[in-house]
Amino acid sequence: MQTIDLHELERLRGLKLNIRRTLSYNEGARRSSSKGRSAEFSGYREYIPGDDMRYVDWNAYARLDKLYIKEYMEEREGRVNIYLDTSRSMEFGEKLKSTLMAELTEAISYVALSGRDSVYVTDLQNPAATLRVPAGETGTVMLRKWLEDIKPAGQINIVDALKNAVRTNGGRSFIISDFMDEDFLSREQEALRLMNYRRMEVCLIHILSKEELEIKDTGSFRFIDSENEKKDIRLTLEKSVVDDYTKALNEYIANIRTTAHKNGADYILCRTDEPLSKVFFDNMRGIW
Repeated sequence: MQTIDLHELERLRGLKLNIRRTLSYNEGARRSSSKGRSAEFSGYREYIPGDDMRYVDWNAYARLDKLYIKEYMEEREGRVNIYLDTSRSMEFGEKLKSTLMAELTEAISYVALSGRDSVYVTDLQNPAATLRVPAGETGTVMLRKWLEDIKPAGQINIVDALKNAVRTNGGRSFIISDFMDEDFLSREQEALRLMNYRRMEVCLIHILSKEELEIKDTGSFRFIDSENEKKDIRLTLEKSVVDDYTKALNEYIANIRTTAHKNGADYILCRTDEPLSKVFFDNMRGIW
């Protein structure tokens, strides 16, 4: 999949993910609710762009001319899980839906790692295998290579794949998909209940292309299912047909959003034709 321009990542510097639920016990940048050890000094580490400047040891900087961060035992890292729908339908649109998915994966990972959270990315085609993204430049390069090697293909039953992929508790979890799985809406609540049981804070990122959201052409067409080429129909697109399609799509989007909210999950709709700055700072404003 095509990845993001590195200049776009630089624009995200200073953002931080909102993670409210259970965190992991590795040291990180988030305060735990436990008491009694809040003043226990743990050690130093080098400054990473995006770190809270309040924890810089300025005395060390004066001696060494290098920035170091003080760490304390009560600081714990949040876990960020990103689950990717790499089915064939994501390879659609003038700008491919899979391209935006890769860009969002890099953006979320960059912000999380800058905040010293841990990041795990799962290709739902292979739900048993997960990439833990290292911090720093090494992680950026590794994730880009991993994403570039993915070739969306075939079909994915999203809920079944998530049941195989979800194996830990707590943290912030993102499911990035076009949700074109025929089974998804009827089983969405099943997946969200599982993730709630695992104390995950879930966000559905729904990616759709301009071509799916705005049909302007009329006439006779042959439509082929991108995930099953044996399924195809011939259809004459008249205004009434386009209106019915638009109504059905809007209802589908509304139902996914409503089910998500009823189960305590966030829902974000992202269009492939929107500038990345709008996607990051407007559509996704609630997660930073």
